[in-house]
Amino acid sequence: MLGDVTINFDRHRKPVKAAERAAGPYPYYGASGVVDHVSDYLFNGEYLLVAEDGENLRTRKTPVAFIATGKFWANNHAHVLKGNELANTYYLAYAIERLDLSGYLTGSTQPKLTQAALNSIRINLPEKNEQDAIAAVLRALDDKIAVNDHIAAASRELGKSLYQSAVNESSQEIVVGKLSDLLTRGQAPRYIKESTGTTVLNQKCVRGGRIVLEPARMTEADRVKPDRILQKYDILVNSTGVGTLGRVGIWSHNAAATTDSHITIIRIAPPVPAIIGGFALLAAQPEIEALGEGSTGQTELNRSKLASLVVRIPTRNVEELAGRLSGLEDRADAALIESKTLTKVRDSLLPELMSGRLRVREALDVVEEAP
Repeated sequence: MLGDVTINFDRHRKPVKAAERAAGPYPYYGASGVVDHVSDYLFNGEYLLVAEDGENLRTRKTPVAFIATGKFWANNHAHVLKGNELANTYYLAYAIERLDLSGYLTGSTQPKLTQAALNSIRINLPEKNEQDAIAAVLRALDDKIAVNDHIAAASRELGKSLYQSAVNESSQEIVVGKLSDLLTRGQAPRYIKESTGTTVLNQKCVRGGRIVLEPARMTEADRVKPDRILQKYDILVNSTGVGTLGRVGIWSHNAAATTDSHITIIRIAPPVPAIIGGFALLAAQPEIEALGEGSTGQTELNRSKLASLVVRIPTRNVEELAGRLSGLEDRADAALIESKTLTKVRDSLLPELMSGRLRVREALDVVEEAP
């Protein structure tokens, strides 16, 4: 059982209310990962964190077992463990992540994985040296994924910095309505189960200034109005609901796609390059979030208010700036695409390695051939 091969550090956890946290450099972990950064730390080293409560224990939309390294703080929503002399901590993280935990959970409205239940999880462990080898293979892929994610994040931040510097040098203020030749909500789709058709994006697809396709669904292609088919660097703005309203993303995928009616599509009109309009709307996201109207749960972003929003557009070396921003976005997209490929490779290797159907040496050959 898991309790036989781990050391538990839950007694060292300490929750701190958001209002009482002092900002700082150290990650503050909860059940689903980093939720804040604080000025002090409780742990220093490599630890396995396992979600203690939350609906994600059932839905598994994000990892429930993950590694925290370096100096960090952990609240009481995540168990804190280390493998003992019998277990590799990283191997345990991979092993727990692929387990069905439903039989260990309590609570109907709020799932909970108690420490006793955690300790009782049955887990098959090969010899320690085999665990070490398997973990090393999987970590090599995770390291590549982390590098790509860093490239994508750094490219976006550099793009924001270039845009802001250009605006500070010379710019003009333009309302969004005059900047665009399309500002409209998407359509209410008729979803289909088939993989053929047109991809329909929903508000979950707009994350971190980008568009992710995993939460999207499909609709009949002939039901989508031609102007709602997304073009490169169209800007998508979440337009419904507290917590989601106002999030901005730039469309850059090569796929036939549209949005549902909870997202506003903005298409920049020439002569302003579309990518510059995208960065202008990204910079204005805090103002957009403040435009919501209505009661809690029914908040809406009025199109006329969005059209009246003032953004700043650079006026010098515009084409050169657009080229640099596009290059950075292309670099980020390539890195993220590679990460998806590597994730598929890792996820396919994981059960094969842990079942013994694939040997470590064979897995290494697969990793070396991965992009």
